[in-house]
Formats: sequence, structure tokens, C-alpha cells
Amino acid sequence: MKTSYDVAVIGGGPIGSNIAASLSQKGYNVVVIEQKKEIGVPLQCAGLVSKRVFNLVDIPLESVMQNKLYGAYLHSPRDRMVQIGDDKPHAFAIDRVTFDKRLAEQAQERGAEYLLNTRAYNIKRKENAVEIQVKHCNETFAITSKLLIGADGSKSTVRKIFNFPQPQEMLLGAGAEVEHVDLDPKFVHVFLGREIAPGFFAWIIPINRDGTKARIGLCSTKPLSKTLKSYFTTLFNYPSTRPFLEQAVVTRFLGGSIPLGVLRETVADNVMLVGDAAAQVKPLSGGGIYTGLLSSKHCTSVAEEALEENNLTRKRLREYYDLWTQELKREIMFGMRVRRRYVQMNDEEIENHFTYLQDDIILSIISQYGDIDYPSRLVFPLVRSSPKLLRLLPKFIHLFL
Repeated sequence: MKTSYDVAVIGGGPIGSNIAASLSQKGYNVVVIEQKKEIGVPLQCAGLVSKRVFNLVDIPLESVMQNKLYGAYLHSPRDRMVQIGDDKPHAFAIDRVTFDKRLAEQAQERGAEYLLNTRAYNIKRKENAVEIQVKHCNETFAITSKLLIGADGSKSTVRKIFNFPQPQEMLLGAGAEVEHVDLDPKFVHVFLGREIAPGFFAWIIPINRDGTKARIGLCSTKPLSKTLKSYFTTLFNYPSTRPFLEQAVVTRFLGGSIPLGVLRETVADNVMLVGDAAAQVKPLSGGGIYTGLLSSKHCTSVAEEALEENNLTRKRLREYYDLWTQELKREIMFGMRVRRRYVQMNDEEIENHFTYLQDDIILSIISQYGDIDYPSRLVFPLVRSSPKLLRLLPKFIHLFL
């Protein structure tokens, strides 16, 4: 068995596999270490993405698309409902398991080696390389690589071992795929309020074109007044969700954690962090596929140059941090500021600000300019249309992003 590589990627999700595919194509020896027995399983994501994602991968949207989404029904704590959207698809429900598998297959076709059911339990720097102790099935052995890329998710082992900064906040998520529902297939449902999802929101996403299947779920933050499982169970009986879910049958459960906030550092000597491991996540939606893939592009380009130069020092790799933060830091920080204001709001405040969404002009602007990847782009058109919103914007912008 080969034990020496140019690059070791810990994490075989879409971010890690995309990096492995790119670096393998450039001729580098790459190994991907993945603790799951099967790529993409179990599913841990709502699978709602923009079309931009498919500008960053060599997979056609049509090969993994389950449904087109044209907008959303927003539900207030007292179940006032507004519809936002138009005749253009703004997001797509995708088959995340197939998406992850296709990216891993591409990486393997280009030469990357995959070690599934393999856990990295000890990592240390050794001369100008990294030594990774792994357990594969019942066998333990060491792998060395010139460069280690941590794409190992929200609870990253690489982040912990190399003492990178921790995320500012960690969301907890619970969800499921369900059948036997009756939904408008073109619209997501978003539910706000402390009783249903304190500090975040709950959702119902139709994932087929006749609206009979969906992914449902919620995220929340600690401390919780009851268990996350209790909040999830409540989804089936909550007044605003019950009409959509009373006949629902769960086919599989989902769950996970979502890191938020810009890390102060994502590189060290011979080490890079990317994706959820680097908290490259949108704070207002919890989505990390687009932001992680965008960051992986910069990770790959800097890694390639550094390997060619045989210079894998923190100073050389720091260019990656500069590149991804230039693209995403402002948007993430905007999202965190808005999020902090939203978390402070009680249900009555959310309900009061929901009134603004009954304005046809505001709804039209949101439908036209709302962007799940870049929510800050909505600010200027809204304020231009109604200057009085400038004072209130931080309090209620979360209601329509």
C-alpha cells in the first residue's frame, strides 16, 4: 500500500473531492481519507443550491437536479404568510448523495486514491511534511504527505489538532426526507419564530416536481429550552407546519452542525483548511456548498503553486486565506451582523417587522434582487426604494434572505 503522497485531503465531501480532482489532474499524488463507509451517506444537508455551484464543478446541473425552486412562502410566528418569487428559478434541490459520489468518481478517474472507512486519529508535522496516523478497518498505519488539506467538516479534526481558531458559533440541525406530502413544487416554505426554531428557521423543501416529496428540518442555537429532537418532532404538529406534514412519512433522517463566523486563520505550515472545517458558510442560510467550492478554487491554485515551488510554509500558503476572504469575508461578516440582530428579536418583534413584507414594492424588490449566495446585494435596492428601511433593515432583513 502506498503511504507517501504529495497531498492528503481529509474529508471526501464535495469540497475535498473537488480539490482532489483538480490537484490529481495536475499530476500530484493525492489521497483522500474519509471516515464514512460510503461517500455521501448518511446525508447531512438540505441540498438547496444556486446555479453558481455548477460553474465550480465539472458536473452538469441536470444530472443531479431534483427540482427547480422559484421562490418561498414565508411564515411568521403567528402564521401570517407572504409569497416571494417570480417566474425564474432561483435555487435548485439536488440529490446530494449523487452529487458527492460524482465528484469522488471524478477525483478517482483523475488519479486520486480514496481510503473509505478510515479515521485520522493523530497528525503531526515531521520535517517538511505531515505524518497522519490512520485507522482503516482494523489496521493502523501512517501516511506522510507534503501538504495536508483539512476538508473534514464542522467538527474538523485538522482544525482542532493544529489549534486553528474555532468558529464563532455552531448551529445544530435536524431534518428528514419525507413522502406523501402535498406541496406547491415551485416554492420552499420557511417558518420563523422562537417556538419552532429559536435563533434560526425551519423549512420544507419540495424535492420532486409533483410536490409529493420534501426535505424538512430546522436549525437552532444553544442554549435550547428543550432538545433539538423535541423541536424536530414538533414540526409535524406545529400549527403552521401541520397542514403540510400531517400525512408525511419519514424515509430517512438528516442532521449535523453548521459552523459560523470568519476564522482568523486557515493555514499553517504544510496545512490548509477549507469548507465547513474553515467555517466558509453563509450565516443567514447555513449553506456551505457554494462558499466551500468557491474557496476550494483558491485552495487548489495556491496549493498547486506552493507544491511546484516546494514552499509549503504558512507565509506562502497565506495567499489562500487572502484570496478566499477577499471574496467572502465581507458577505459572511454582513450575515453575522444581521444574524446577531435577528437572534435578539422575540416573536412579537418578528411579527411586527413582517408587516413590511406586505408592501408590494418591497416584495417586488426582494423577488428581483434576493440572492441566496449574496444577500447583501439586496440592501441598496431596498433602501433606494424606501429610505425609512435603512433604520429597520438590520432587524428584519433575515425574514427574506
